[in-house]
Amino acid sequence: MNALLKLIDYGQSYWLDNLTRGKIRSGEIKKRVTEEGLRGITSNPAIFNKAISKSSDYDEQIKRLVEEGQSVHKIYEALVVKDVQDACDILRPVYDESGGVDGFVSLEVSPYLAHDTEGTMEEARRLFAAVNRPNCFIKIPGTKEGVPAIEQMLYEGVNINITLLFAIENYEAVAKAYILALERRVAENKPIDKIASVASFFLSRIDVLTDQLLGHLIIPGKTDGSEPRPEQLLGKAAIASAKLAYQSFKKIFSGERWQALVERGAKVQRPLWASTSTKDPLYRDVRYVESIIGPNTVNTLPDETIAAFADHGKIYENSVETDIEGARQTVRDLKKAGVDIDFVTTQLINEGVQKFIDPYDKLMETLADERNKFLTHKTGSQTLSFGETEGEVKKAYSSLDEKQYARRLFDKDPYLWKSEPEHVKSIRNRLGWLNSVDDFLAKTEELTSFAQEIKEMKFQHVVLLGMGGSSLCPEVSRETFGSTDGYPRLIVLDNTDPAAIRNVESQIDLMRTLFIVASKSGTTTETLSFYRYFYQNVKKQTGDKVGNHFVAITDPGTPLVEEAKQKKFRRIFENPKDLGGRYSALSYFGLVPMALIGMDVKTLLSNARQIKMSCGPFIPSEVNPGVALGGLLGMNRRLGRDKVTFILSKSVHAFGYWVEQLIAESTGKEGVGLVPVESEYIGVPENYSPDRVFVYIYTNEDDNEETEEQIKAVEKAGHPIVRIEIRDRLALGAQYFHWEMATATAGKIIGVNPFDEPNVSESKKNTRDLLEEWKKNGRFDEGKAIIEEDGLAVYCDTSAKWLFKEHRNSLGDFLKTYVNLANSPDYIALLAYFMRTDTRHDILQDIRLQLRDRRKVATTLGYGPRYLHSTGQLHKGGPNWGVYLVFSADAPEEIPIPEEKFGFATLQRSQVLGDLRSLEDKERRVIRIHLGKDIEGGLKKIAEKLK
Repeated sequence: MNALLKLIDYGQSYWLDNLTRGKIRSGEIKKRVTEEGLRGITSNPAIFNKAISKSSDYDEQIKRLVEEGQSVHKIYEALVVKDVQDACDILRPVYDESGGVDGFVSLEVSPYLAHDTEGTMEEARRLFAAVNRPNCFIKIPGTKEGVPAIEQMLYEGVNINITLLFAIENYEAVAKAYILALERRVAENKPIDKIASVASFFLSRIDVLTDQLLGHLIIPGKTDGSEPRPEQLLGKAAIASAKLAYQSFKKIFSGERWQALVERGAKVQRPLWASTSTKDPLYRDVRYVESIIGPNTVNTLPDETIAAFADHGKIYENSVETDIEGARQTVRDLKKAGVDIDFVTTQLINEGVQKFIDPYDKLMETLADERNKFLTHKTGSQTLSFGETEGEVKKAYSSLDEKQYARRLFDKDPYLWKSEPEHVKSIRNRLGWLNSVDDFLAKTEELTSFAQEIKEMKFQHVVLLGMGGSSLCPEVSRETFGSTDGYPRLIVLDNTDPAAIRNVESQIDLMRTLFIVASKSGTTTETLSFYRYFYQNVKKQTGDKVGNHFVAITDPGTPLVEEAKQKKFRRIFENPKDLGGRYSALSYFGLVPMALIGMDVKTLLSNARQIKMSCGPFIPSEVNPGVALGGLLGMNRRLGRDKVTFILSKSVHAFGYWVEQLIAESTGKEGVGLVPVESEYIGVPENYSPDRVFVYIYTNEDDNEETEEQIKAVEKAGHPIVRIEIRDRLALGAQYFHWEMATATAGKIIGVNPFDEPNVSESKKNTRDLLEEWKKNGRFDEGKAIIEEDGLAVYCDTSAKWLFKEHRNSLGDFLKTYVNLANSPDYIALLAYFMRTDTRHDILQDIRLQLRDRRKVATTLGYGPRYLHSTGQLHKGGPNWGVYLVFSADAPEEIPIPEEKFGFATLQRSQVLGDLRSLEDKERRVIRIHLGKDIEGGLKKIAEKLK
């Protein structure tokens, strides 16, 4: 080690470009410091990544941090801060002995902040405070945006190692920033004797790019003697640049201005030679050490260069100042030869940022994997099988990372999706779901306390009156979890069929029932109609205490808030305004009903928080569960696979209700969209066209053996498969956030705003218009049936009647002709306006599977008016690939709606006709089949005629 030990005699310190916990624990670092002349250490993500992935040195701390609920980025910072602290402590004697000149350990800010001044300063402050050692350097790149951050941090007393310097102009800028920071402190009478900085000038990368450009200019066999010859300039650019930078250093740190600072205790900002391992094997391996030795300099070396210099390195005193004119001539000759050194250095800065980002991303991937090793029992796991789309999907992941998608998403950047002012404004007000997990974790005591109050009041039932985003998550909870012993049973009412209302009434005792009136806007027609009806009935039995039986969940300031206050509701839960209905599962809309049936909402939200951290802003797309899933779905949509087919195991099957709405309403607009296919039982591969992506969500509580075999067969046929294992049902909390993230990402790739629902209002308007028509005329104009047979009647738009002219007299032939319109990529949608029962549902399922297998197209099944607030957006705003069969029936009775001139049967019929009008206006292929009074009988006849 004699050569290395002698460097300090010539004014140069050598630092190690490698810091790992293994080196610290083994005593290697201490030995290098005490015996081999090591004066400092730099760290970087590539080294940390290798150390973490190739050893178990960090496992214990990672496990502890995961158990504490820390995110990947927090885990990263905790790991590196610990190593830097320990290394600082080992080097502290060097720091003290040198008077604060040497003995430093460097830790860098995120490379994603290279062009973010404010972000750089925020992270630099945090990391410097976290290490809490005077001999710590924070590394900040010397970009245009980095320079003001460097000056401010030095002014604040944060020691800075400036990185990514290639051009002399950039070096001079950061050197002057250092002096300005010291002068600002002096002007405020602050000490400057403890402020330290180095400016890291990168060398070998300059030669790599310059030599590549020179190689393109070499003409073999050319002997005309013209100068300069490109081959004579190979390998000269980096050392020439370093020598000229050193001349700038001497000039800047001299003269009266600098001397005034020296008298106050200032230390020079030393040039640090970085990237000093020789990349070209034809060059001498220690050339970037031997050629640039000089006073007040640092050379940071990797292990292999240290070993090489110790073995055969030579000391050339003050070699950095030899042949300065030759260095200047090299720069002139490069320009003459056709190599613009300014272009080279600009290119290297851009490449340098990316070269920092790539290992940083790899480190985040490694830590995400390490975290998941200790986490899967809480949130489950996701496995993606891309089929033939793998190449395109993975390109999309890279593109998302380049665009900093996840960071921008968590920063709530509306421009990820749209740039038009009206879209930007609406998106800004729809991103509260990113915070809802943490916000509502803080409210779990409030929720459980309220649930305990209701339990102690001996309420037997909770009836949720809602629609769409207000009702679907509670319905999932009801079917998945039931009620804990002692807690009331939950019933969800989101159907205007009078039979559905009577069905609720038959199950409950009004005196022992709590009603939740759930509406984001506070104006939802169906919800308010349900509320008025049950409020009137409860009041007949309770009088002035009727309000004790009602709870409101709505946005602040809505008409429902005022109504609830006036009527003295037991409780008003005001939800954050920036939560769209379908993104509100993990808010009061979902959590209040969950708590009331005794669910462990704290654990559910904790699981959601874990997946949120797994999807965090610093996690690369390929290992970010939400972004990876959304990227797969979005790209498959662009590649023609837009039918997202859900296969859910028995205990979590109801999750499909909620995710169907999320996907359809978020992506189905502007003529594009993903078509969620929920509850279509899995078939053989021959039943599927190449427009499918399969999502298999399962829990090991269920017997999935047969389904697994069917999934494997579909996968073998080339279809992309998403497998999501849920370790227990409370892990559904994680799935809500997971799918919100995925849907937002898919919307980004598809090119739509996933947070609006521009076509939902059309059916609502048509319904209002039809109700006004009914009020005026006492009836609806339903048109004339084109076919009537066996008590069934078919209605369709005038523009479509010509399609079926030859089959007017045969309902069976007519229906077969109609469904035969469906060819991939079409889908067939069965839309039922009546109360769902097991018998009716089974018949409709048989019909849809029969149609799927015959036409090889996807099928969906929805119940109105629920689907109007769900897949209805897709039907009208998505691609014109739907073939719609709307089923209506005669209501068994009319139930009046208080304060209205019409009743529920009339409301339901107006919704049927309003939806038809909207679909017809969009020139969709749609017919209505009226079943009369015998719904089951009518459905059976339809099934038979379709065979």
